[in-house]
Amino acid sequence: MEMLEPMLATLKEGNFNLTGVWISEPKLDGERIIAMREGDNIRLWTRRHIESSYKFPEIVEDLKNNVKGDKWILDGELTVPGGFRKLLKRNVEDKLKISILSKKLPGTYHIFDIPQIDGEDLTQKPLAERKKILLKIVNPGNNTHIVPFQLVTSETVQEQFKKSLEEGHEGMVLKKADSFYEAGKRSNEWLKIKRKETIDVNIIGATISNGSIPFGALIMEKDGQYFGKVGTGFSDLDRKEIVEYLEKNKEDTDIPLSSNIDVLFTTRPLPAEIKANEVINGKPRAPVWVRFRWG
Repeated sequence: MEMLEPMLATLKEGNFNLTGVWISEPKLDGERIIAMREGDNIRLWTRRHIESSYKFPEIVEDLKNNVKGDKWILDGELTVPGGFRKLLKRNVEDKLKISILSKKLPGTYHIFDIPQIDGEDLTQKPLAERKKILLKIVNPGNNTHIVPFQLVTSETVQEQFKKSLEEGHEGMVLKKADSFYEAGKRSNEWLKIKRKETIDVNIIGATISNGSIPFGALIMEKDGQYFGKVGTGFSDLDRKEIVEYLEKNKEDTDIPLSSNIDVLFTTRPLPAEIKANEVINGKPRAPVWVRFRWG
């Protein structure tokens, strides 16, 4: 089976005016993963088309034991304790390190959709039906479970959003109960809602440090335009982990950079979040680093 492109949610800001019935899910701090099984072969694919099954043997084993059927495609979010920053530590190749980390930082695969089962295409079935199928074939395991979900309307969505934040999630995802699975499309049938105080950006590189730290600041873009630099909000450990992550994603970028920026290197666009007091003339004032994000 070829990798299925995941369906993507549209960022929703402002009011919660909804029409019809929606399904709410917590927004998790991990990485989007498409899981595919064909016989005894189970593969985990990232949105960047990177096959990561060998890095998460505990999840592969759990899927094999706890999901019925020998041919399916699942969609979900992979997390480890400590959030996405800790998940970066699982990006290793050495078999011994993988074995140690699978116990020290075990992954959990949070399943929220099933586009295919036993060779049957489910993408044209309503989401509510796909959820029912998930409940029938997935037995919760140590490293896999179904993302909790709830039906909401315009009258109840605000309360559900508040509850999601109180439970420690970064927001929630809203999906129309009758929505089809539109592979590879960013749809208004799925909405992601997060805390208002953060700004979504892409990191496209780093600047040279004047001291002993790994980099000076991270270079940002937003909506295809240079969006300034963020140089605060990092601990020493953050900087070390971040520069290792950036080096693995080095790529020439076409985003025009100001001539007075001492670029360490550029990367492919890496989704992230920052905080800022305000945006003036298209640039954030006093930006502070929050995290990388996925999904």
